[in-house]
Amino acid sequence: MPRAKAFSGALKKKQLQERRAKHNAKLEEQQQLERENDPFRNENMPGVPTGYNNIASTNPYGGRFVKGFSKEFKSDSHGSGETSARENSNHPAGTKLRSIFTKRSAVDIRNSRLESMKPLELLPESELEVSFESMHQDAIAFPTRPKWDYTMSRELVEANERRMFEKWLESIYDRYPTEELSYFELNLDVWRQLWRALEISDIIMIIVDIRHPVIHFPPSLYHYVVHEMKRKLVVVFNKIDLVAPNTLFAWKQYFKETFPELHIASFSCYPSDPTLINDSSTAALRRVAKRPTRRFYNAVGVRDVLMACKDVELSKNGAQVGWDALIAQYDVQKEAESQESEEEAEQEKEAEQEKDPKEKKSLEKETDMHLAGTLQTVNIEDDEHVPNIDYVTIGLVGHPNVGKSSLINSIMGRTVVSTSRTPGHTKHFQTIHLTHNVRLCDSPGLVFPSILPKPLQILSGMHPIAQVQEPYSVVKYLAMRVNMPRLLKLDPPPSYERGPFRWSAFAICESYALQRGFLTAKAGYPDVYRAANAILRLANDGRILLSFKPPGFFTSTKYEMLKVAEDDAALTSFSEDDHQRKYKSTISATATASTDEEEEEEEEETDESDEDEQDSSSVKKQSKFQMNTRVGGFFGLLQDDDGGDSDDNDGEDEDDSSQSSPDT
Repeated sequence: MPRAKAFSGALKKKQLQERRAKHNAKLEEQQQLERENDPFRNENMPGVPTGYNNIASTNPYGGRFVKGFSKEFKSDSHGSGETSARENSNHPAGTKLRSIFTKRSAVDIRNSRLESMKPLELLPESELEVSFESMHQDAIAFPTRPKWDYTMSRELVEANERRMFEKWLESIYDRYPTEELSYFELNLDVWRQLWRALEISDIIMIIVDIRHPVIHFPPSLYHYVVHEMKRKLVVVFNKIDLVAPNTLFAWKQYFKETFPELHIASFSCYPSDPTLINDSSTAALRRVAKRPTRRFYNAVGVRDVLMACKDVELSKNGAQVGWDALIAQYDVQKEAESQESEEEAEQEKEAEQEKDPKEKKSLEKETDMHLAGTLQTVNIEDDEHVPNIDYVTIGLVGHPNVGKSSLINSIMGRTVVSTSRTPGHTKHFQTIHLTHNVRLCDSPGLVFPSILPKPLQILSGMHPIAQVQEPYSVVKYLAMRVNMPRLLKLDPPPSYERGPFRWSAFAICESYALQRGFLTAKAGYPDVYRAANAILRLANDGRILLSFKPPGFFTSTKYEMLKVAEDDAALTSFSEDDHQRKYKSTISATATASTDEEEEEEEEETDESDEDEQDSSSVKKQSKFQMNTRVGGFFGLLQDDDGGDSDDNDGEDEDDSSQSSPDT
């Protein structure tokens, strides 16, 4: 073995300098690549109008994007402003269809952090009442696909789409300040996926989270689908197990009043808690148990979703769907699945925990291969741009992380689409056949433009929590509507022992970090960023419940009266149906009883006639021998009833009388 060489401090210093220089060079190369790929930098803007160089320095949205966006915005080497098809087609699917959001400036992040250190003021319950007028004061139109025909080349169609998309972005940023705009999708390829899904679908199904339905339902999409495309629209309230039944009823009534042409259904992958009556109470706002990651697809509301599709009454000559048979088949399947015992589920859970990490990775690869074989991934290059005459296509659209893929898996009864808690997991829209002429179309989650508060978007799951640059303002938004210190049972941190104490968002994060043991590696300070990140994940998962209500939920008795009226109507209809059933059963029972009585009377008459004939014959036979031997009238009749014994007794009496005569 060779002798180890001494490694002096000077050599160590030189090694670190070389490593640092190599790292800096790599970082500079990456930054240069980002500058070249920035779609809104002046030198990369395709088709820049004359005089645009003068206002480039005041462009409010220049260079504020996350890493890894598509290169399709980059102009070609000829300076024509059009992206070549070859360059656009060479992008990996994961990079090309990655969502792009604006990045916040360092000044904005610093100001938000300082604001989070100010004392909180808990808002009243009435602040949880939201409406479309308050959340969508100015409905921003989303980009729609330009008109095209089959005589146009692919390059020309894509160039028109890029030109339209750039004009749409310019109009938005010219009309609204960057600080007021919420996060929304800036990747044209993701919008293309939505366009394809809308074009091939007969029934558009918007999936919304029941905790924030107004936020997840874009009014611009409703007007475009119903009034311009003339398609049928269904809204599905998902995750109904997180709220009380009165909240679900109130939102259904509100949507019926606001959008009369809308069909409504409700759904959840997990069963609801029957003890949950008021989801605004402190006990209901915090769930200790975590929702299970493994689903057995015995979901609640699949029948309701299928019934909503049936109520649409879609008439299509090429595809006649037997919805009743499909619903009946689902009922049979659900009844069979419900017989699965809890012991089998527990055994599967224990077996999964005992698996080796290498076995889990191989199992995940097998699952991905199985999913690739069971679903059809439809890329944007496919030629189908109108609803197929042989199929009824149900397109599922909506924001990220609302449960579109989970709904498809529950309808199918097995895993056919990959799901994840992270928003933006689905990359391409894909079709799954439910029957021979009914197919489901799962599209990627897409954030529509709006002027919603950014913290609310993060809490509703539209933005990945791991990419949140400053989480304290989001915790502040949550703590102003939910009593976080009481909910998490927090104690004031030691640094606030002196003087009067008032909770702030930063203090909540610090106290929660101490409670959970989140400390920095070197100094041992409370890791407030990790604590804030954990709080946001609890809220996103529903373990800390932030549930909005429709107008008048707390301030009036409107929905309570509607619920009572609906229950009375249901009870009246049930009593009428029950009365009719009882009336029909009474009539049938009466008819059956009368028939039985007639048969019994006929049998009795037959028996009586037979008895009369037998009595008359017996009287004729006994008249000569027994009439003179009867003693005492009625008792003699009783004696006659003894049959053969009476004959013997009569013989004995005659013998006794003959024997006693000598004594007399």
